[in-house]
Amino acid sequence: MTDLRDIPFSSRMQGSHSRIEKDFPSTARSGLVHLLYDLIEKGYISDWGVLARELQRIGRVDPEEYSTSHVPSMNQAKSDCVEIIRALEWMKVFDFCERLHGHLARRIATYDPFLEDERVHVEKSDIQEYISTELQRLFLEERLGYEFTDGQVRRAGRKHTIDLTTKAQVVLGDPRLATARTHYQKALQFFRSPSHPDYANSVKESVCAVEAAGRELFPNSKAKTLGELAAWFQKTTEVSMPKSLAKIIGDVYGYRNGGDGVAHGGASGGQPTAEVAEFILSVCASQIIYLVDLANSLEEDLPF
Repeated sequence: MTDLRDIPFSSRMQGSHSRIEKDFPSTARSGLVHLLYDLIEKGYISDWGVLARELQRIGRVDPEEYSTSHVPSMNQAKSDCVEIIRALEWMKVFDFCERLHGHLARRIATYDPFLEDERVHVEKSDIQEYISTELQRLFLEERLGYEFTDGQVRRAGRKHTIDLTTKAQVVLGDPRLATARTHYQKALQFFRSPSHPDYANSVKESVCAVEAAGRELFPNSKAKTLGELAAWFQKTTEVSMPKSLAKIIGDVYGYRNGGDGVAHGGASGGQPTAEVAEFILSVCASQIIYLVDLANSLEEDLPF
């Protein structure tokens, strides 16, 4: 995740609105070419021929033979890289970004035949971190609706959402919450898909994650649904939850059941847009964290 201090001035001034989705504009492609020049000059990628061959593979262009010892050949490879990047379908440019990080980055080392020893100058992981940082910076500068994290392109969320979803995934590491964790991971995958985000299923899986966590953490509720669990929270004396918070849990469950295409076809509760899906992801993350904290506080109150 990019630190706020790393976000370019232009992006800070533009804010998080008007993000570009389902495109890799020409200016971003030029920025990517500049990054390739940088990586070649640093020696982080072996040569232009390697880049050109990978781009040809991704673009399904017939491969060319290049000679690293022949300057005109390397110049041709460089020219081919620029040409293919400009022509590639936008999704395939993102594919190339992932391959650049995961497959083309190389460790820089020299071998001393007299000492029969290898000296590593730059580890591959360090080069991958550099590529990841620069790609993320490029995405921010170009206001793309995507982020580059853990070697993959994902649909971007606001920093607040990223922080909450990260915290939720930490607490979902509890073995008891394996089912809830599976649901929430699916919600994130549906939301983050760069090419085919599915906001309806993201909403559904987010709410299912809260439901699974609540049923596991509060078995005395005997709740079969999140709606039943919310009703139990409102009337039980076993757990001290403000009724207004229990109502919020019930309302989120209500949207899951009533949102257009979320759980039932033809519902009229509102379209699950990108903004709605991100809101539900954040709210459900907060609810999961809260339920875990609430359950833990009950364990601490047990007499010995």
